[in-house]
Amino acid sequence: MKAASKRRGVEITSISRPIRPSDFRDFDIILAMDKQNRDDIVEAFNRWRFRETLPDDAHKKVELMCSYCKKHDETEVPDPYHDGTQGFEKVRC
Repeated sequence: MKAASKRRGVEITSISRPIRPSDFRDFDIILAMDKQNRDDIVEAFNRWRFRETLPDDAHKKVELMCSYCKKHDETEVPDPYHDGTQGFEKVRC
């Protein structure tokens, strides 16, 4: 992904991290790459809300990333690992 982005003049310097309970307090939107990812995030919220102070409706913050895309009609971010280098080029578009 970093190489595909760099070819387009975008340098990725951040790294991913696991979601944590405070994200449901700290962020207005939590973007999921696909439906399974969204379901996993909501499931984590449902576990955490019994031991953390979280807004009752914070699960509504979880949205699919592709719902914000305007250049294509994908509903989920394709998994680039299945298509090697080409997959990363497609996902970066």
